Amino acid sequence: MTIVQRLRSLLPGQRQRPKPVRLVTDSTADIPAELAAELGITVVPLQVIFGSESFRDGVDLSSEEFFRKLAEAEELPTTSQPSIGEFQEVYQRLAEETDHVLSIHLSSGFSGTVGAAEQAAATLAEECQIEVIDSGTVSMAMGFSVIAAARAAAGGADVDTCERIARSVLGRQRLAVALDTLEYLRRGGRIGRATAFIGGLLRLKPILTIRDGEAFPLSRVRTRKKALDELLRVCLESGDVEEATVMHTTDIEDAVYLTEEIRRRYPNIPIHAGRIGPVIGVHAGPGLIGLAVILAERPASEPSS
Repeated sequence: MTIVQRLRSLLPGQRQRPKPVRLVTDSTADIPAELAAELGITVVPLQVIFGSESFRDGVDLSSEEFFRKLAEAEELPTTSQPSIGEFQEVYQRLAEETDHVLSIHLSSGFSGTVGAAEQAAATLAEECQIEVIDSGTVSMAMGFSVIAAARAAAGGADVDTCERIARSVLGRQRLAVALDTLEYLRRGGRIGRATAFIGGLLRLKPILTIRDGEAFPLSRVRTRKKALDELLRVCLESGDVEEATVMHTTDIEDAVYLTEEIRRRYPNIPIHAGRIGPVIGVHAGPGLIGLAVILAERPASEPSS
């Protein structure tokens, strides 16, 4: 309990209903803006930099605008994490509304965003309890955990329960993406162990996941159709699926195909459509198609895969 919280508890007649936990994430979660607003999720944007121009991911630059600019750019854009000051500003504002913040961010293997959030949280430790989680992943594989925790918070769950739920979802997520090329990942320095694919790709399409916080190679296929079927195999054959999101950068037809295939196999689960944002687009490039799912919780006696 912080000093402010202890002082409040000592005031006579001040036993009040606990304030709801607030959720914070960053723009690489790819959570649709309307859903983030509905659940009260605060999204801290990373930045995309084209030459001398800087854009806040998803605020000043939409996915459509980004990929149009990318096609016309002579040099590959770069990205930048939020500053400590930006996180401090967000946490300070939320500290006026709540005593507990859960802040979930993209893998530290890709960005220093988690580190900036942790440093900002430390400066406000006396005002608000701020728990920062390194999701170890990105996009809706991370976004699912933020959404689940936000829904729990909206139902009155305390911060420990929200954190437990978020970590449970992170442990049950499965993510796979098909890229047209590894060139964007290579040039952006985010390729991780997928370097094993370079030099032997030719016309092969790489299938990647996130493992130990970095890009990890799964397989290589020769056609787009085989790439899509490989995404389905990787994500749907690990256990019973309770929720799914199909993500894309530029090819909506591929997203439609995946959605229809998932619905055919799991007709009763929620299936969401997700759009990859500009920051991830810098490192993935056009033509990415991805699938993120949440597996159903196993009974305590049953080992996980």
